[in-house]
Amino acid sequence: MSSSKKAANKNILVLDDEQDVLQLLRIYLESIAWNVICAQSPLEALECLERTSFFLVLTDIAMPEMDGYEFINVVKEREIPSRIALMTGFGYNPNHTLVKINKEYKYPIFFKPFEFKKPKLRDVIQQEYEIYHKDLELPS
Repeated sequence: MSSSKKAANKNILVLDDEQDVLQLLRIYLESIAWNVICAQSPLEALECLERTSFFLVLTDIAMPEMDGYEFINVVKEREIPSRIALMTGFGYNPNHTLVKINKEYKYPIFFKPFEFKKPKLRDVIQQEYEIYHKDLELPS
């Protein structure tokens, strides 16, 4: 199934080059009833996006193969309809890729380490789910 076609789903693709972050997010997101697939590289994530529909891609910004800005541009070029949220372990830096992304796109941003006791991550994911599905029949 090519993910360039929008389909109702509860799938989240998490992209990060750090295995610990992937495991942590998988455990947390699955505990609140989302289907989670993890990718450790942008190329692996793009392969997943070609096979499966995801309502959300939660992507790290700083990665060795390609940065988050480059990854987002490839997703947009391929017309993949998934919503996007960003995560970073860096604070504000005017030269950071995050600044470049925010000039062109407006995506939710999560800073590592995550604060799971605060509802922001859970609430933003729910909002992105609702935005993605506003013109689709929701899966049960």
